[in-house]
Amino acid sequence: KLDLATGLCSPMSRLKLAAMCPLARALSNAVRVPPPRMAELVLVRHGESEGNIAHRRSLRGDHALYENPFFAQRHSSQWRLTNLGIEEAVKTGEWLRSNIDTNFDRYYVSEYVRAMETAAKLGLPDATWYSETFLRERDLGIFDLMSHAERRQKFAEELRRRERDRFFFAPPGGESLADVCLRVDRVINSLHRECAGQRIIIVCHGEVMWAFRIRLERMGQVHYRELEQLQSMHDHIHNCQILHYTRTSPDGHESPWFTHMRSVCPWDSSRSRNTWEEIQRPKYDSTQLMHQVCKVHRIIDDDAAADRLSEAVSAARQVIANAALASSAGPAADPSSSSSSSSSSSS
Repeated sequence: KLDLATGLCSPMSRLKLAAMCPLARALSNAVRVPPPRMAELVLVRHGESEGNIAHRRSLRGDHALYENPFFAQRHSSQWRLTNLGIEEAVKTGEWLRSNIDTNFDRYYVSEYVRAMETAAKLGLPDATWYSETFLRERDLGIFDLMSHAERRQKFAEELRRRERDRFFFAPPGGESLADVCLRVDRVINSLHRECAGQRIIIVCHGEVMWAFRIRLERMGQVHYRELEQLQSMHDHIHNCQILHYTRTSPDGHESPWFTHMRSVCPWDSSRSRNTWEEIQRPKYDSTQLMHQVCKVHRIIDDDAAADRLSEAVSAARQVIANAALASSAGPAADPSSSSSSSSSSSS
Protein backbone atom coordinates (compact mmCIF):
# COMPACT_ATOMS: atom_id res chain seq x y z
CA LYS A 1 0.00 0.00 0.00
CA LEU A 2 1.23 3.47 -0.90
CA ASP A 3 0.87 6.46 1.40
CA LEU A 4 -0.35 9.17 -0.99
CA ALA A 5 0.81 11.93 1.33
CA THR A 6 4.41 10.75 1.59
CA GLY A 7 4.72 8.65 -1.55
CA LEU A 8 6.14 5.79 0.58
CA CYS A 9 5.04 2.20 1.04
CA SER A 10 3.89 1.04 4.45
CA PRO A 11 6.47 -0.86 6.56
CA MET A 12 4.68 -4.18 5.88
CA SER A 13 4.62 -3.52 2.12
CA ARG A 14 8.33 -2.71 2.13
CA LEU A 15 9.02 -6.06 3.85
CA LYS A 16 6.97 -7.91 1.24
CA LEU A 17 8.80 -6.13 -1.62
CA ALA A 18 12.18 -6.93 -0.05
CA ALA A 19 11.22 -10.60 0.18
CA MET A 20 10.15 -10.62 -3.48
CA CYS A 21 13.32 -8.93 -4.80
CA PRO A 22 15.43 -12.11 -5.10
CA LEU A 23 12.61 -13.84 -6.98
CA ALA A 24 12.11 -10.79 -9.20
CA ARG A 25 15.82 -10.71 -9.99
CA ALA A 26 15.85 -14.42 -10.79
CA LEU A 27 12.89 -14.05 -13.18
CA SER A 28 14.50 -11.02 -14.78
CA ASN A 29 17.74 -12.90 -15.39
CA ALA A 30 15.88 -15.91 -16.79
CA VAL A 31 14.19 -13.84 -19.51
CA ARG A 32 17.04 -11.39 -20.03
CA VAL A 33 17.34 -10.29 -23.66
CA PRO A 34 20.72 -9.12 -25.03
CA PRO A 35 20.73 -5.42 -25.92
CA PRO A 36 20.31 -4.59 -29.62
CA ARG A 37 23.59 -4.47 -31.55
CA MET A 38 24.79 -4.13 -35.13
CA ALA A 39 25.66 -7.38 -36.90
CA GLU A 40 28.63 -5.92 -38.83
CA LEU A 41 30.41 -2.59 -39.02
CA VAL A 42 32.73 -1.65 -41.87
CA LEU A 43 34.92 1.43 -41.43
CA VAL A 44 36.72 2.97 -44.42
CA ARG A 45 39.27 5.77 -44.27
CA HIS A 46 39.18 8.36 -47.07
CA GLY A 47 41.65 8.15 -49.96
CA GLU A 48 44.75 10.31 -50.30
CA SER A 49 43.78 13.99 -50.05
CA GLU A 50 45.37 17.32 -50.82
CA GLY A 51 46.12 17.64 -47.11
CA ASN A 52 47.94 14.29 -47.05
CA ILE A 53 50.34 15.54 -49.73
CA ALA A 54 50.90 18.86 -47.94
CA HIS A 55 51.56 17.03 -44.65
CA ARG A 56 53.99 14.57 -46.24
CA ARG A 57 55.94 17.30 -48.04
CA SER A 58 56.10 19.42 -44.89
CA LEU A 59 57.65 16.51 -42.98
CA ARG A 60 60.38 16.47 -45.65
CA GLY A 61 61.02 20.19 -45.18
CA ASP A 62 58.93 21.59 -48.06
CA HIS A 63 56.34 23.90 -46.46
CA ALA A 64 55.39 25.81 -49.61
CA LEU A 65 51.82 24.46 -49.85
CA TYR A 66 50.95 25.85 -46.41
CA GLU A 67 52.18 29.25 -47.60
CA ASN A 68 50.10 29.12 -50.79
CA PRO A 69 47.03 31.37 -50.30
CA PHE A 70 44.77 29.17 -52.44
CA PHE A 71 45.52 26.16 -50.24
CA ALA A 72 45.96 27.82 -46.85
CA GLN A 73 42.72 29.85 -46.93
CA ARG A 74 40.50 26.76 -47.18
CA HIS A 75 39.47 24.90 -44.04
CA SER A 76 40.82 21.35 -43.89
CA SER A 77 37.25 20.05 -44.23
CA GLN A 78 37.36 21.25 -47.86
CA TRP A 79 40.30 19.14 -49.03
CA ARG A 80 39.61 17.09 -52.18
CA LEU A 81 41.03 13.71 -53.14
CA THR A 82 44.13 13.56 -55.31
CA ASN A 83 44.27 11.40 -58.45
CA LEU A 84 45.88 8.65 -56.37
CA GLY A 85 43.17 9.06 -53.72
CA ILE A 86 40.48 8.47 -56.35
CA GLU A 87 42.28 5.31 -57.55
CA GLU A 88 42.47 4.06 -53.96
CA ALA A 89 38.74 4.64 -53.46
CA VAL A 90 37.85 2.80 -56.67
CA LYS A 91 40.02 -0.21 -55.69
CA THR A 92 38.50 -0.21 -52.21
CA GLY A 93 35.00 -0.27 -53.70
CA GLU A 94 35.97 -3.25 -55.85
CA TRP A 95 37.27 -5.08 -52.77
CA LEU A 96 34.11 -4.34 -50.79
CA ARG A 97 31.85 -5.65 -53.56
CA SER A 98 33.95 -8.79 -54.00
CA ASN A 99 34.69 -9.66 -50.37
CA ILE A 100 31.77 -8.34 -48.30
CA ASP A 101 28.71 -7.42 -50.36
CA THR A 102 27.39 -5.01 -52.94
CA ASN A 103 24.75 -3.70 -50.54
CA PHE A 104 24.70 -2.51 -46.93
CA ASP A 105 21.74 -1.80 -44.68
CA ARG A 106 22.91 1.73 -43.80
CA TYR A 107 25.53 4.09 -45.25
CA TYR A 108 27.17 6.87 -43.22
CA VAL A 109 29.86 9.36 -44.18
CA SER A 110 31.74 12.22 -42.54
CA GLU A 111 30.63 15.59 -43.88
CA TYR A 112 34.24 16.45 -44.79
CA VAL A 113 34.65 16.67 -48.57
CA ARG A 114 37.45 14.07 -48.86
CA ALA A 115 35.28 11.48 -47.09
CA MET A 116 32.21 12.25 -49.21
CA GLU A 117 34.28 12.01 -52.41
CA THR A 118 35.67 8.66 -51.27
CA ALA A 119 32.18 7.34 -50.52
CA ALA A 120 30.97 8.41 -53.97
CA LYS A 121 33.93 6.72 -55.68
CA LEU A 122 33.39 3.37 -53.93
CA GLY A 123 30.75 2.62 -56.54
CA LEU A 124 28.31 0.86 -54.20
CA PRO A 125 25.04 0.35 -56.09
CA ASP A 126 21.84 1.82 -54.67
CA ALA A 127 23.75 3.44 -51.77
CA THR A 128 21.97 6.22 -49.89
CA TRP A 129 24.52 8.04 -47.76
CA TYR A 130 23.78 9.88 -44.51
CA SER A 131 26.19 12.69 -43.67
CA GLU A 132 27.11 12.72 -39.97
CA THR A 133 28.94 15.59 -38.25
CA PHE A 134 30.05 13.36 -35.34
CA LEU A 135 32.23 11.46 -37.85
CA ARG A 136 34.34 14.53 -38.72
CA GLU A 137 38.12 14.33 -38.32
CA ARG A 138 39.76 15.22 -35.03
CA ASP A 139 39.90 19.00 -34.61
CA LEU A 140 43.56 20.11 -34.52
CA GLY A 141 42.65 23.62 -33.40
CA ILE A 142 45.36 26.16 -34.09
CA PHE A 143 47.58 23.43 -35.62
CA ASP A 144 45.15 23.05 -38.53
CA LEU A 145 46.65 24.33 -41.80
CA MET A 146 50.00 24.99 -40.09
CA SER A 147 53.27 23.56 -41.42
CA HIS A 148 55.51 21.49 -39.18
CA ALA A 149 58.14 24.23 -39.23
CA GLU A 150 55.63 26.81 -38.02
CA ARG A 151 54.43 24.48 -35.27
CA ARG A 152 58.00 23.98 -34.04
CA GLN A 153 58.70 27.71 -34.19
CA LYS A 154 55.54 28.96 -32.45
CA PHE A 155 54.43 26.06 -30.27
CA ALA A 156 57.54 24.22 -29.13
CA GLU A 157 56.18 23.82 -25.60
CA GLU A 158 52.89 22.39 -26.89
CA LEU A 159 54.81 19.86 -29.00
CA ARG A 160 56.79 18.82 -25.92
CA ARG A 161 53.50 18.39 -24.08
CA ARG A 162 52.23 16.22 -26.92
CA GLU A 163 55.27 13.95 -26.62
CA ARG A 164 54.49 13.37 -22.94
CA ASP A 165 51.11 11.86 -23.80
CA ARG A 166 49.57 11.77 -27.28
CA PHE A 167 46.31 10.15 -26.15
CA PHE A 168 45.21 12.96 -23.84
CA PHE A 169 46.99 15.83 -25.62
CA ALA A 170 44.75 18.46 -27.23
CA PRO A 171 46.26 21.24 -29.39
CA PRO A 172 45.19 24.76 -28.37
CA GLY A 173 41.55 25.07 -29.43
CA GLY A 174 41.44 21.43 -30.60
CA GLU A 175 40.53 17.92 -29.48
CA SER A 176 42.43 15.10 -27.85
CA LEU A 177 41.93 11.56 -29.09
CA ALA A 178 40.07 10.97 -25.82
CA ASP A 179 37.67 13.76 -26.86
CA VAL A 180 37.06 12.06 -30.21
CA CYS A 181 36.23 8.82 -28.35
CA LEU A 182 33.36 10.62 -26.60
CA ARG A 183 31.57 11.55 -29.82
CA VAL A 184 32.35 8.16 -31.40
CA ASP A 185 30.63 6.58 -28.40
CA ARG A 186 27.47 8.49 -29.29
CA VAL A 187 27.64 7.16 -32.85
CA ILE A 188 28.16 3.56 -31.68
CA ASN A 189 25.26 3.71 -29.21
CA SER A 190 22.95 5.23 -31.82
CA LEU A 191 23.87 2.58 -34.41
CA HIS A 192 23.34 -0.30 -31.97
CA ARG A 193 19.92 1.11 -31.09
CA GLU A 194 18.75 2.06 -34.59
CA CYS A 195 20.50 -0.58 -36.73
CA ALA A 196 20.29 -3.75 -34.64
CA GLY A 197 21.18 -6.88 -36.64
CA GLN A 198 22.23 -4.83 -39.67
CA ARG A 199 25.42 -4.34 -41.69
CA ILE A 200 26.66 -0.74 -41.59
CA ILE A 201 29.37 1.04 -43.59
CA ILE A 202 31.03 4.29 -42.49
CA VAL A 203 33.52 6.38 -44.48
CA CYS A 204 35.49 8.67 -42.20
CA HIS A 205 39.05 9.50 -41.03
CA GLY A 206 42.14 7.91 -39.51
CA GLU A 207 41.86 9.40 -36.02
CA VAL A 208 38.13 8.65 -35.91
CA MET A 209 38.84 5.02 -36.84
CA TRP A 210 41.38 4.84 -34.01
CA ALA A 211 38.64 6.10 -31.68
CA PHE A 212 36.32 3.34 -32.95
CA ARG A 213 39.05 0.78 -32.26
CA ILE A 214 39.62 2.11 -28.75
CA ARG A 215 35.92 1.98 -27.84
CA LEU A 216 34.84 -1.20 -29.68
CA GLU A 217 37.87 -3.18 -28.49
CA ARG A 218 38.00 -1.54 -25.02
CA MET A 219 41.60 -0.63 -25.80
CA GLY A 220 43.27 1.11 -22.88
CA GLN A 221 45.63 4.06 -23.10
CA VAL A 222 48.62 1.83 -22.28
CA HIS A 223 47.95 -0.54 -25.19
CA TYR A 224 47.30 2.39 -27.51
CA ARG A 225 50.68 3.92 -26.59
CA GLU A 226 52.39 0.56 -27.13
CA LEU A 227 50.92 0.27 -30.64
CA GLU A 228 51.91 3.86 -31.38
CA GLN A 229 55.50 3.31 -30.23
CA LEU A 230 55.87 0.11 -32.25
CA GLN A 231 54.88 2.00 -35.42
CA SER A 232 54.12 -1.25 -37.22
CA MET A 233 52.95 -0.78 -40.80
CA HIS A 234 50.20 -3.34 -40.10
CA ASP A 235 48.79 -1.26 -37.24
CA HIS A 236 48.81 1.98 -39.22
CA ILE A 237 45.49 3.13 -40.70
CA HIS A 238 46.40 3.88 -44.30
CA ASN A 239 44.34 5.84 -46.80
CA CYS A 240 41.28 3.75 -47.78
CA GLN A 241 42.11 1.21 -45.06
CA ILE A 242 39.18 -1.01 -44.06
CA LEU A 243 38.39 -2.15 -40.52
CA HIS A 244 35.66 -4.81 -40.57
CA TYR A 245 33.94 -5.78 -37.28
CA THR A 246 31.57 -8.72 -36.92
CA ARG A 247 29.61 -10.65 -34.28
CA THR A 248 30.05 -13.91 -36.23
CA SER A 249 33.26 -15.89 -35.72
CA PRO A 250 35.03 -17.60 -38.66
CA ASP A 251 33.45 -20.93 -37.58
CA GLY A 252 29.95 -19.43 -37.79
CA HIS A 253 29.21 -18.89 -34.08
CA GLU A 254 27.25 -15.68 -33.45
CA SER A 255 27.80 -13.59 -30.30
CA PRO A 256 25.81 -10.67 -28.84
CA TRP A 257 28.78 -8.34 -29.39
CA PHE A 258 31.64 -7.85 -31.86
CA THR A 259 34.14 -10.67 -31.44
CA HIS A 260 36.36 -10.40 -34.53
CA MET A 261 37.98 -7.72 -36.66
CA ARG A 262 40.02 -7.77 -39.84
CA SER A 263 42.14 -4.95 -41.20
CA VAL A 264 42.59 -4.68 -44.96
CA CYS A 265 44.42 -2.22 -47.23
CA PRO A 266 42.78 -3.03 -50.59
CA TRP A 267 45.31 -1.22 -52.80
CA ASP A 268 48.37 -2.84 -51.13
CA SER A 269 47.67 -5.97 -49.08
CA SER A 270 51.26 -6.04 -47.76
CA ARG A 271 50.37 -3.06 -45.55
CA SER A 272 47.69 -4.96 -43.57
CA ARG A 273 47.15 -8.30 -41.83
CA ASN A 274 44.08 -9.23 -43.95
CA THR A 275 42.89 -12.01 -41.61
CA TRP A 276 40.20 -12.24 -38.96
CA GLU A 277 41.56 -11.64 -35.47
CA GLU A 278 39.68 -12.27 -32.25
CA ILE A 279 39.13 -9.13 -30.18
CA GLN A 280 40.77 -9.43 -26.76
CA ARG A 281 39.08 -6.99 -24.40
CA PRO A 282 41.21 -6.59 -21.28
CA LYS A 283 39.96 -7.64 -17.85
CA TYR A 284 42.03 -7.44 -14.68
CA ASP A 285 42.10 -9.02 -11.27
CA SER A 286 43.85 -7.13 -8.47
CA THR A 287 47.26 -8.63 -9.24
CA GLN A 288 46.96 -7.78 -12.93
CA LEU A 289 45.88 -4.25 -12.06
CA MET A 290 49.01 -3.80 -9.95
CA HIS A 291 51.11 -5.17 -12.81
CA GLN A 292 49.73 -2.36 -14.98
CA VAL A 293 50.26 0.18 -12.21
CA CYS A 294 53.90 -0.83 -11.65
CA LYS A 295 54.75 0.00 -15.26
CA VAL A 296 54.75 3.61 -14.01
CA HIS A 297 57.61 4.56 -11.69
CA ARG A 298 56.53 6.20 -8.43
CA ILE A 299 58.47 9.42 -7.80
CA ILE A 300 57.09 10.56 -4.42
CA ASP A 301 56.85 7.95 -1.65
CA ASP A 302 55.97 10.34 1.18
CA ASP A 303 56.41 13.91 2.45
CA ALA A 304 60.09 13.29 3.22
CA ALA A 305 60.71 12.29 -0.40
CA ALA A 306 58.79 15.38 -1.54
CA ASP A 307 61.04 17.53 0.70
CA ARG A 308 64.17 16.01 -0.84
CA LEU A 309 62.87 16.65 -4.34
CA SER A 310 62.00 20.26 -3.48
CA GLU A 311 65.47 20.81 -2.01
CA ALA A 312 67.10 19.33 -5.12
CA VAL A 313 65.07 21.64 -7.34
CA SER A 314 65.97 24.68 -5.20
CA ALA A 315 69.67 23.77 -5.30
CA ALA A 316 69.56 23.36 -9.08
CA ARG A 317 67.87 26.75 -9.46
CA GLN A 318 70.56 28.35 -7.29
CA VAL A 319 73.33 26.85 -9.42
CA ILE A 320 71.67 28.18 -12.56
CA ALA A 321 71.22 31.62 -10.99
CA ASN A 322 74.89 31.74 -9.89
CA ALA A 323 76.07 30.73 -13.33
CA ALA A 324 73.89 33.42 -14.93
CA LEU A 325 75.24 36.03 -12.49
CA ALA A 326 78.84 35.06 -13.20
CA SER A 327 78.21 35.18 -16.92
CA SER A 328 76.68 38.67 -16.76
CA ALA A 329 79.58 40.03 -14.65
CA GLY A 330 82.13 39.13 -17.31
CA PRO A 331 85.68 37.77 -16.77
CA ALA A 332 87.43 38.75 -13.50
CA ALA A 333 90.29 41.32 -13.74
CA ASP A 334 93.93 39.98 -13.54
CA PRO A 335 95.58 41.47 -10.38
CA SER A 336 99.13 41.28 -11.82
CA SER A 337 98.01 43.10 -14.95
CA SER A 338 96.50 45.87 -12.83
CA SER A 339 99.72 46.24 -10.75
CA SER A 340 101.93 46.40 -13.83
CA SER A 341 99.76 49.05 -15.38
CA SER A 342 99.90 51.17 -12.23
CA SER A 343 103.74 51.13 -11.97
CA SER A 344 104.10 51.95 -15.64
CA SER A 345 101.87 54.93 -15.20
CA SER A 346 103.88 56.30 -12.23
CA SER A 347 107.16 56.11 -14.07
